[in-house]
Parts: sequence; C-alpha cells; structure tokens
Amino acid sequence: MNVSIRFKLLIYMTVNIVLFAVLLYGSNTFFAEKYYINHKKNTLIESSQKISELIAEKRRESDFHDENLIYEINTLEKSIGGTIFIGTLDGTVYYPLSTGHSPPQRPGFITDLPNLDNEPGPPPRPDFRLPKTPKRNIQGWEPYDETSFFFITKDPNFKIETLRYQAQLDNGFVLLVWVPMTGISENASISNNFTTIIGLITIVITGIWALFISEKFTRPIMEMNKITKKMSNLDFSQTLEIGHKDEIGQLSQSINHLSYSLDKAISQLNSKNRQLEQDIDRERNLDKMRREFVSNVSHELRTPIFLIQGYAEGLKANVAKSEEKRNFYCDVIMEETDKMEGLLKDLLDLSQIESGMFPINKIDFNISSLIKDIVSKYEPILTDKNIHISIEIKEELTAHADPVRIEQIIVNFINNAIDHVDKNKVIKLTVESIGKKIRVSVYNSGSTIPDESLNKVWTSFYKIDKARTRDLGGTGLGLSVVRAIQEAHSNNFGVINRENGVDFWVEIDIKETDITDTQKEFSA
Repeated sequence: MNVSIRFKLLIYMTVNIVLFAVLLYGSNTFFAEKYYINHKKNTLIESSQKISELIAEKRRESDFHDENLIYEINTLEKSIGGTIFIGTLDGTVYYPLSTGHSPPQRPGFITDLPNLDNEPGPPPRPDFRLPKTPKRNIQGWEPYDETSFFFITKDPNFKIETLRYQAQLDNGFVLLVWVPMTGISENASISNNFTTIIGLITIVITGIWALFISEKFTRPIMEMNKITKKMSNLDFSQTLEIGHKDEIGQLSQSINHLSYSLDKAISQLNSKNRQLEQDIDRERNLDKMRREFVSNVSHELRTPIFLIQGYAEGLKANVAKSEEKRNFYCDVIMEETDKMEGLLKDLLDLSQIESGMFPINKIDFNISSLIKDIVSKYEPILTDKNIHISIEIKEELTAHADPVRIEQIIVNFINNAIDHVDKNKVIKLTVESIGKKIRVSVYNSGSTIPDESLNKVWTSFYKIDKARTRDLGGTGLGLSVVRAIQEAHSNNFGVINRENGVDFWVEIDIKETDITDTQKEFSA
C-alpha cells in the first residue's frame, strides 16, 4: 500500500499534538493539586516568618493592642486568604482579639496539641513538643522542622478541610496559619477542565493546519517528480519554478543545475569525440618519450658496463702484469660501478618523487646550519680541485621543508657547479629571504647556458655538451631530481646566466614565525 507523504505528514503532526495534549492532561490531573499544595505551604511558611518578625519583641497580651501590628497582621491574613492565630499552648489567644460581640474562634493549637481528640490526659506542657504520631482527625501530617509542622484537618467552625501550619516561635508564642483546601482542589479542577478544552481545540486547529502545511509542502515535491521523469527520458526542456529559499528551494535549484549540466554534457559529447584523436596522439608522444628515456638509460649504462667488462677480462687474462696496472684496472672498475650506482639512485629517487611514493616530510630546521654542514663535507674535494667556495648568509632563517630533500638539492647544485666551473674555480652559495620564501642559489664561474637550453636543463638526461659528458661525470638526472623535489614542495626553481657564470636557485618555505618577524621589520 502506497501512502503519500502528504498523508504521512498529516498523521505525524496530528499524533504529536494528541500526545502532547494527553501528556498535559495527565500531568495536570496527577501533579497539579500537589503543586498547588506545595505552593500554599511555601506561602504559609513565608507568612509565618513575616509574623515572627512583627511580634519578635512581644512578650504579653497588651503588646498585641498596637493598631499598626493589628493592621499588618490583618493585611497579611487577607493576602493569603486564610486565618491566623497567635497564642500559647495553655489556651491564651493574643490574636485575633476578642471583641465581645461574637464568641472567640477555637484556635487549633489549643485543642489539637497535644490532645487533638480531646482525650483525657495530662495538661499541656509549657515547652513545645511535636507529637510522635498524628491523631485520628489529622491528614497529610508532615513535620517541617523541630518546632513546626503541616497537617490537614477540618475546621471546627466551618466544617471544611484546611491546610494548617503550626510553629513554636522563639518568644514562646504559638503560631497557627491555615487556608481552606477547597480553593486548592477547585483551582486544580478548573485547570484540568481548561486544559481539556484547550487540548481539544488545539487538536482540531492543528489537524486543519497540518492538512494545509502538508499540501503546501508536498506540492513542490510532486512537481520535482514530474520534471525528473522527463529528465530520465532525456527531455531537459522544462525547469522548476520554485522560489523558496529553504532546503526544497535549494533542491529545486540543484535539479535545474543537474538538468542544465546533463544537457550541456550531451551536447559536448561530439566535441569530446573529436578530442579523442588528440589524446591518442598525446599518448603516442608519451610512448615516444618513454622509449627515448629507456634509450638514454641504456646509453648511460652501456659505456660503464663495457668498461667494467673490458677491464675485468683484462684482469682475468692477466694482461696487467704490474701491481700498478692492476690497481689502475680495479680503480676504473670501481669508478664505473660508482657511476652506475649514482645513475640508478637518481633514477629511483626521480621515479619515487614523481609518482608520489616518496612522501615529503616537512619540519622546521635551520637552513644556514644545513648549508654549512654540506660545504664542510665537500672541503677535501674542493681543496683537491683547488676550487674556492664562499657562503653568503644574509640572516639566520628557519625553513619549513623536508631537510633530506633540500640537502639533496644543494648537493646536486654543488656537484653541478664543480663539474662546470671554469679555470677561475669560483663557487658561491647565497641564502636570503624574499617575501615569504627563502632563496638558496649556487653560482659557479664558467660558460653561460645558451638561451634555448635554459628550460631544457631540467629534463632528464639533457646535456648541453654531449661530447664532454664522460669527462664531466654527470648522468643528466641531477637537475631533474631537483625539479621533482621542488614540484613536490610546490616551490619555484630556476637558472640565471650571470656575468662569467651561471646561477642555479630554488625557493624554500620559511617558518611562519619568521615570516611575521620579517614583515614587522619591513613595516618598521
């Protein structure tokens, strides 16, 4: 059985208001009277405290003839709608005063405590004692503290049930304050009847309102259903005209956007087919690049393998008779092995970085200390080659990058500078901050790079002077590794032709606190 959303919404809203009305009726039936009684108890306690303050200094009957005092007690008595008695346990009544025109009312504390049923017994004691157990004509017995208590009993004059509060005051007087219970029960009954009427009216009004709301709520949904059915048949000619700003309005806008996107996608399908041929050509170019890459690797490995094989066969055939010549053969084999190892290491690093398999672990580190450590490792090589290297660090800066990869970049730059330095044998490292970046540059004196080769030097196996490749000892991968590392860091890199030399540079992220300090100094 299919039930519409409109009907479900109507049922849900109606059931909710019915449950709320039942809960309100039940709460009023079972708890309203108790709430009223507790409220009256608090009123009696507050009234007793006010009377206690008014008569705190009174010690005898004549003290109660003060007109202001009588007025205050009368006002308080009328405000609570009850009756107040003040006296002592021996039967003396100080309030209300006897006027002689009517017999005095019987204060409940005279006969009700301690002999509440007028049973024979010892006379009341002057010290106040709460009874251990309530008498037969007392209902709702509830001690409040050591000198006061609540109870419900019938008024001897009017034969109605009353809620009473009796307390022994510090000055020896006994105070009895009571209010009729009929008002409490009547209030609870009126409240319950009123709640019933309001609940029924609310159910009727809510049902009508729910019917209206459900129809208004489901109308746009039905319209959406009609439009989406047309969309399933590839008919995108109609759009939803729902001006709401709520979730339904947003959904209608999303459906309109979906319809527009699908229509646009289908219209562009033919143009995508035309691009397919271009993609095929691009794939062919990539395949060609892969073949060239394999060819370059094979070429780089062919020479060292040939040399290693030749000198190894010479050693095996005992061609080298002298110890000096055998050592030379072994040195050549070891040198070519090191070149092969370097080539394979560069290939592995380049492959891992470009494929994202080698994560970049960025930390904060002192870039100046790192450069100084790297240069100190090269001192024996530089001294042996009689190359002069200088370091210019304009300020102490903290970089935020992968220190292992940054060291690899600087090492490749230094190796490249050593391989291409001219007879002046000058290499210079510079560290400076440029905006939010640290720029590290390595300069070497020597021939400049042709303009057409400035962007190609970062390509794998690209060599400007192929004839001198073996003499320089490079594999053509060092700068490609630099490019891959910088792209992984999302930072710039480049090469600049200087006067009588070449300057390779990279940018490194600077630590955030250093950026703030630099900006403050610039502002100052």
